[in-house]
Amino acid sequence: MNRRLALNKAFQRGHLLSLKHTFYRAWIEKFIVEEMKGDLGNQGDITTDLLFKKDKKTKAVIIAKEEGIIAGIEEVVLLYKKNGLRVSSPLKDGARARKGTKILEIRGSLKSILRVERSALDVLQRMSGIATITDALISKVKGKVAIAPTRKTQWRYLDKKAVFVGGGLTHRLALWDAILIKENHLDIMREQGEKMPLEKAIKKASESPHGNFIEIEVEKKEQALKAAELFSSIRPKKPCLIMLDNFTPRQIKETIRELKKKNAYHAALFEASGGINPQNISSYADTGVDVISMGYLTHSPTILDLTQLIE
Repeated sequence: MNRRLALNKAFQRGHLLSLKHTFYRAWIEKFIVEEMKGDLGNQGDITTDLLFKKDKKTKAVIIAKEEGIIAGIEEVVLLYKKNGLRVSSPLKDGARARKGTKILEIRGSLKSILRVERSALDVLQRMSGIATITDALISKVKGKVAIAPTRKTQWRYLDKKAVFVGGGLTHRLALWDAILIKENHLDIMREQGEKMPLEKAIKKASESPHGNFIEIEVEKKEQALKAAELFSSIRPKKPCLIMLDNFTPRQIKETIRELKKKNAYHAALFEASGGINPQNISSYADTGVDVISMGYLTHSPTILDLTQLIE
């Protein structure tokens, strides 16, 4: 098994997060409507309407106030266009901007530009912040391991795309995308009388036509060994992964050493997850896992500082 290719097949779904894909465009358009509706309410932009009785045509630019990876251009261009504005950008998603770099140029109604400003900046700043920290962490692990987000997201697909733009894998996009069997699932199966829940769950997952990959969450070395043995014997046609949840780096090394000893390491890919952050990621990168998933990337990112100026 080519582990890198198998991992990309399972965890890299970033190519779906483009306006070229119907499901993503429909989701983004709905997001834009709800975002603007929430910001404007029933009264609209009362400050702009109060101060400027007459509208006029003007130009605005969005500029980076610090260095970082830019993400969200495609989505923000759509947001401006939906509000009757013309937009151009010298950059593409994934570009590295320096302080002072022009990100977007917007032309059209002054009132429309001011009305959209906050929503556009929120998307660009959050997505660029996520992309920037993803890029920084990838540089930190120096190619030893791939990095992916968890499902601890605020803006679902936008957050996942931001990680992708920063060079990371997307992991499972949503519940519909892949089969991820957690301890809660197995506990419920036991309560319902199933004597061998792990075996039954993997067998059912391998027979299902649904799901881009199959993953089992484990909390102990013995569970990881059992899951690998089952993957080896059942041999699902989809990529198989074992998530080592809240393992310490030492526990992961011991588990992988035992898996190799039992010739079970090649039955699955291995993911480290739980409590991983910029301070300890290097120790996890040296354990032998294929991918590290981090809620840190999306549950509390630092935004990239950008500003919109009227010219």
